[in-house]
Amino acid sequence: MVELNGEIDIPYGLYMEIANSNKKKPLKYLISHATYSCICKDGFVSVECEYQIRVFDTKVLGNNNYSKEGNHSISTKESIQLISQQSTILDSTIKYSNGSTGNSLRGSGGSDIENWDDGETVEATILTSGDYYYLHIGSAGRYYVKLLLSTPYLTTKEAGMNLPIPQCSNNSVFFSVPHKDANIKIFNSFIDQSNSSLISEKLKLLTSQLSTSSSPSRTTAFVKLANEKSLKVQWTVNDELNQNTDNNNNNNYNNNNKNNSLVPKLNVTVIQNNLCSIGEGLLSMKSHFDYKIIAGTLSLFNIEIENNINIINVEGIAIKKWEVLDKVNPSSSSSSSPSSSTGFNRVIQIQLDYGIENSYRFLITSEYSMKDTSGELSIPSMRCMGEEVSRQRGFLGVEARTNVEISDIGNEGLNVVDLKELPPQIRSMANHPILLSYKFLEPQFKLALKVKRNKDCAVLVSLVESMSWVTTVSYSGKMIHQMVLLIKNTQKQFLKIQMPWEYEIWSTTMDSEPIKPSIGESEQQLLIPILKPGFFDQNTPIKVEVVILQKQPHKFNSNGKGKFNFVVPKIDLPLRSIFCTVYLPPSSAFNCTGNVKNVDSFSLTPPSASNIIAHSMNMQKDSYYQQNDISSSFSKVGYKSARKAPVQTVFVEIPTTQTKMIFQQILLSGDKDLTFSFDYKLDQVKNYRNTNLNRGRTITINFILFVLLPILTFYYYFYLNRNNNNNNSYNNVEFVFESNPNTLDEKV
Repeated sequence: MVELNGEIDIPYGLYMEIANSNKKKPLKYLISHATYSCICKDGFVSVECEYQIRVFDTKVLGNNNYSKEGNHSISTKESIQLISQQSTILDSTIKYSNGSTGNSLRGSGGSDIENWDDGETVEATILTSGDYYYLHIGSAGRYYVKLLLSTPYLTTKEAGMNLPIPQCSNNSVFFSVPHKDANIKIFNSFIDQSNSSLISEKLKLLTSQLSTSSSPSRTTAFVKLANEKSLKVQWTVNDELNQNTDNNNNNNYNNNNKNNSLVPKLNVTVIQNNLCSIGEGLLSMKSHFDYKIIAGTLSLFNIEIENNINIINVEGIAIKKWEVLDKVNPSSSSSSSPSSSTGFNRVIQIQLDYGIENSYRFLITSEYSMKDTSGELSIPSMRCMGEEVSRQRGFLGVEARTNVEISDIGNEGLNVVDLKELPPQIRSMANHPILLSYKFLEPQFKLALKVKRNKDCAVLVSLVESMSWVTTVSYSGKMIHQMVLLIKNTQKQFLKIQMPWEYEIWSTTMDSEPIKPSIGESEQQLLIPILKPGFFDQNTPIKVEVVILQKQPHKFNSNGKGKFNFVVPKIDLPLRSIFCTVYLPPSSAFNCTGNVKNVDSFSLTPPSASNIIAHSMNMQKDSYYQQNDISSSFSKVGYKSARKAPVQTVFVEIPTTQTKMIFQQILLSGDKDLTFSFDYKLDQVKNYRNTNLNRGRTITINFILFVLLPILTFYYYFYLNRNNNNNNSYNNVEFVFESNPNTLDEKV
């Protein structure tokens, strides 16, 4: 492949291969309906899958080879992806129909399945490839596939299942768990009662083997599943049911060890990582809770909070809902622990979709109003509720968002630690330097802070890093100026330019794009927009170019001597450096004065004007691609609306000469007059007059030598000689008379 001017040249064969691969492939088969009947058992989930598959004939057969006999099938080899190999297939059934043995299975209620042919007659079989099971078929038609699977649980607590399935637009799922009033969640599903009679029959058939006196009550669910790639199910049960289930699962152990029967108790430890951000009269808190769950599962979390704190958001995995509730009896929930703070009268209740074991993390974002930007502040704390919580500890960091001074005026239950001892979670959440850092072993801590807001100091929001001022003076005294500025700006909307003379704007651009200036408070004040739209890097300077024609020309003296006085327009931004260049007619300059110094060469590279040719080529390319859009928009708004379109400025490049003077100065204030002047003497005045005189003399001499003299010479030799020859010829004429008087013979 060869890259030329941003384009890639590839072989035609490769292009056609890519183009053909991107074309929509014809549909070869369709899984019209899928049914999953799941029964939770001890150690695994028994899943019965039923698929109705239609395989289409994608081959074009000739009339000579095609037979219309009903018993003949069309040969079409295809492999259809079914389920993942995470499950084990215990039994499988494949039935085939070429369309003449009956209608679809659902339409007939399944009564005609016995009339279908066995799958072996058309070489249909189940194969494995990669991570999935495949149905390999050899003929087009209808297929009915029934699989009996053994699927493992997601966790050791047997409270979840995830089975990758083939894509089907109509999925029916029946699920049953051996718990009473369990909360079953089948992801991305919805309840459907359209086939309740058929499902009830299947329920009786599937649970007939489990209906014994010792079997527990079951919870069932029947839902419709969208076109998903996996069947994911989670369920939760109450603590009492979990305890009964654990006792039933440990019957063998209890019978053998009646004296040492111990039931593991749920134990939870919590680590809090809190970050407090203070500024502008608002305390923002981010509290990260890390739960370590031992010997059990949790699906509900309760956090005590104070009354004056506002909860913004709770973030975590599998959160079903969260809400802030008022405690009915604050003392009853924590009778064992001292609750001297009467402000803990609210609880954040976090409910999950399913039970969590081993570990769980969530983040609580809250805020507290200080009522003022300065004053004393008490940091609120949060406590985890529940008898299963055996220990709570954590860390606390304090940062300042604005220019406030924070000092510790008293704490209780906190130990000051070094910043390096804070966990990475707190340091990653901080957007500003952390000023105070603590750790605590109990969540009942107290921290009082004094916040003092200092006065704001004005800072520089806009700066002209570099400015180039170029002036060209013509023989007639007209002057054209070009101002090129590199500006760093964060807030300023307009650049104000105060003109010291009458002017006419020829061109204004910002980063090579035309912009429209405006007039300020007076006619001499020019406003240039410098705030770029959208998001941009404020550290990257923007380039503003202005081309100005000065209406008052400079008057040259007759002797070619005089003085130039230049005044650079004022701007309302500080200048880091300015570079001035003056292009003059052929002359000599001396006696330079002013607050901008004359130099032999610039110490830095001044900003240059944009390349007009390159920009015009880009504009032509953009206009070529947007021609249809522009014409269509004009046709919609009409001719009158098109005439009211905003006028864009043109790009102007000022001319230059071989004689120039350069001036430079650094660290200036733009609102002061920047002037420079010098005396001059034109070299062109005297030379111009002498040249005209010499040129006239040369023309006269050439005219006399090459025009007049040849004419006189020709006249002298041609006309005078002709007259002389005529006179001589008349003198030599002779007349001869013969004897015949009637004949006159003249002889010359």
